[in-house]
Amino acid sequence: MITLVVVGLLLIGLGALIGSSWTLQALEGRFRQHAAERRRLNEEWQVVRAVRAEQRRCVQCEDERDPYRQPALVAANYDRYDD
Repeated sequence: MITLVVVGLLLIGLGALIGSSWTLQALEGRFRQHAAERRRLNEEWQVVRAVRAEQRRCVQCEDERDPYRQPALVAANYDRYDD
């Protein structure tokens, strides 16, 4: 009885291993296609990010590392509070 259970578990384990390896082999072509598409999209997005970074560059800033740092001029009208 115990040997029958052990043999059954071994067969189930062996079937699972064989099934998973066959599944991976069957899907290998699809995995390659996805990897190629992912590489192509990454290259395209690198170009887009480079263009956006170039457009965001602040010409009037002193610090090249911080493109958004620019002194802001605030014009306040203090006369409207005088009564």
